[in-house]
Order: sequence, then C-alpha cells, then structure tokens
Amino acid sequence: MEELYQENRAFEKRLKRQVIGKPHRFLAVVPLGFEQTFVREMQNSVTFHVVGDGKVEFTAKLVDAWKIVAYCRIANRILMHIADFKAENFRDLEKKANEIPWELFLDNKGPARVDIHVSCKHSRLYHSDAVAERIDKILPASSTPQSLFVSLVDDRCTLWLDLAGEELYKRGHERFVNDAPLKETIAAAMLFEATRMAVAPAQSGAITLIDPMAGSGTFSLEAAYQANDLIPGLCRDFALKHQPAFKETTWKFITSHEPPASRLFQFVNIVTSDISGKAVEIIRHNVECSPLATVAPSGPAPVLDPQIRDFFSYTAAEIADAASSSSQPVILLNPPYGKRLDFDAPRLYTHIGRRLAELARDLAPFNKALTVAILAPKDDTRPGSRYTCTANLLRECPALDPDKNTEAKSIATSHGGFALNAIIARI
Repeated sequence: MEELYQENRAFEKRLKRQVIGKPHRFLAVVPLGFEQTFVREMQNSVTFHVVGDGKVEFTAKLVDAWKIVAYCRIANRILMHIADFKAENFRDLEKKANEIPWELFLDNKGPARVDIHVSCKHSRLYHSDAVAERIDKILPASSTPQSLFVSLVDDRCTLWLDLAGEELYKRGHERFVNDAPLKETIAAAMLFEATRMAVAPAQSGAITLIDPMAGSGTFSLEAAYQANDLIPGLCRDFALKHQPAFKETTWKFITSHEPPASRLFQFVNIVTSDISGKAVEIIRHNVECSPLATVAPSGPAPVLDPQIRDFFSYTAAEIADAASSSSQPVILLNPPYGKRLDFDAPRLYTHIGRRLAELARDLAPFNKALTVAILAPKDDTRPGSRYTCTANLLRECPALDPDKNTEAKSIATSHGGFALNAIIARI
C-alpha cells in the first residue's frame, strides 16, 4: 500500500513538473479567415501568433489553455503540443514516438483507442495510414476516446493532443437543424465582427440583433448565450477532462469564478424569424433543449421568441422601433445559396442587396446606422457563368463593398466545402 502511495505521489510530481507547471505550445484551429477575430476575442488572455490559414499558436500553461477551451466561442479545436522530432524513416518515427512519456498525457485504463489524424507534406514518410499504424502500436488505450494530430512536414514530425474532443462548435445540448445549418463557431465570429463594428464609433453601446433568415437559429442562440453570460461549453464534455493532468476542482473554479470576457456592448433585443414554419419550430425546440431554458439569466436579458416572417416584409420603422432609442440594429444573414440548395441564389442575393440598401436609406431619419453581416458564396468567374451571388449583392448595395465603404470588410472563409465571403459593413 505504501509503495502504491509513493508511486502515485511520484507520478503527481512528474505531472506538476512536466505538464501542469510549465508553459506549452498550443494551436487553436479556427474558421478560415477569422484568425484575427479569435485573437481579438481572447485579447486579455495570452499572446497569439497567426501561423497559417485557420491556425493560431500561443504559449501558455495548461490551466490557461483550459480557460480558452471553456470560454472561447470561435475556435473549433485547441491542440496541445506534445513533441516534435526528425523522422526520415519508420525506425526514427517509432523510436522517437516511443520515448514520449505518454502516461503523462493519456491514461492507460482502456478500452478506447486514440484517434490519430496524420498529414504528410514534403516528407519521406508520405503514407499517412502507415504513420498512424506505427504510432497507434505505441500509444496506451485510453478510458475515453482521445485525438492525436500528427503533422509530417519536411521530415519533421509534430504531435498535438486535442483538448476539446468533439469540435468546439458543438455546444453540448440537443440541437435540431434545418437544411445546411451554420456552425456555431462561424456564427459567433460573424457576431463578434458585426457587433464590434456597430459599436466602434462610440466604443460602447447596446445592440438589437435581427436574425430574419434564422434557419436553425444559430445566430440568435449564440447571441442569447452571450446576453445571459453562459459559457459555450456549459453542458458538454471535453477530452481534457479525461487526461491525467485534469483537476476537477481547478475546472470548477475556472467555469464558476472566471468572469466572462469583457465586451463593449450588450444585447438588449433579439428579433428572430424565418419564412418557414418548420424552421421556427426547430428554433423553439433548440431553445427549450439549451441552457437558456434552465439557467436563470444574470440580469435583464432578451428572450428568444421566433416568429414566422419574411425578411423582405421588415420595414425601417419596425427595425427602429425594435432597436428603441438606445441600441443599434445589427442584421445577420445566412441565405440559401444555389449549390447548397435547389434555389436561384444569384436572384435572391440581388433582392437582398436591394432591400438592404432600402432599409439603410429609410433608417437615416431615425438616426440609426444599420450594420449587416451576411454570408455569400464566392462567384464563379469562369466565362459564361451566371453564379454571381456576391457581385449581385454588392451591385445592389454598394455600401457593402469594401472598395466603396471604409466601414466594410469582406472575409474569405469556407463552410461545408463551399468558398464563401463573410461581408460585414455599417451601411
């Protein structure tokens, strides 16, 4: 018994010295184009460096990475650097991988195998399945599924352990989806950029969110989470909770005592609607199954009450009334587009652009500046193509065009395999 106690004590000391007590490299995987958005979201945390498309590195202690996992709304994954080494052949790979103290990062309680993701570029070891097979033989079986990301670039092997488990856009509660749903992380990133632009002139302010093509309600749900100061991972599990260094008391302190990230605005109203009755029912279900239905709001917070309504029926007077005298209106749109659904998307984007221009003009007498965030598929530039959603949108509403409006930006991103433009502008 004494021997077992001493072994456990020695192991805890190793954990504190090699894993918990010292800084590590981490990699945040974020939606393409929103790297700087993630950095701004986490601005009071640690120092970040954008290292590639959708990739942001930072150095921090493990507990600081746990805080980011718990509170970040934009990242899809947070990966912890385990090791890197030269590997020109399988013998080098197996030898170096076998030297890693895996017991400090993965438990050995079985029966779940580690899910190994391998990418190879400019390396002698170019067969990803063979690399995964060699590493898999070395790793202990974990009590719960874990993910290891292996990158071989120019014969340099780098290993990253996932702290999230399921991608972070999965907020942990049951969610019904409509056709082609938007990931919560992209919705949160667009919401961040739009609200930041809406309040920029005064550096503070109240926001009325208008989500008139709500679909599954992703924009509205993300806004309501923020309005109620609910952390995005409130009701979900994380891979980090099943790794040897995890401390339940530390995690509880982080998630119950850490203040929410400071923001320059507050949501005072959320107007949610869709032309489809099915979509409205889906949104109501998603609200009822989320923490919004069970957790008491901290202070006055808007309540989601989705309605059947056509976006084109909204008037400037109604928007001004919803925004009242103290808040600025922000419209977020994720319209259907042709290759995703059987729909004449270019024509729809033409009508949307025209309507947004009309609303911006008609809001001027109410002293309201309309901020818009909209996803539009990149245009097909091949000769003869008529798939020109972005061009049609900008033609009808030039204020959305960054070339014609200094308070407009276009972020090249992707979702579901489609290349998109996330356009955010004060019009």
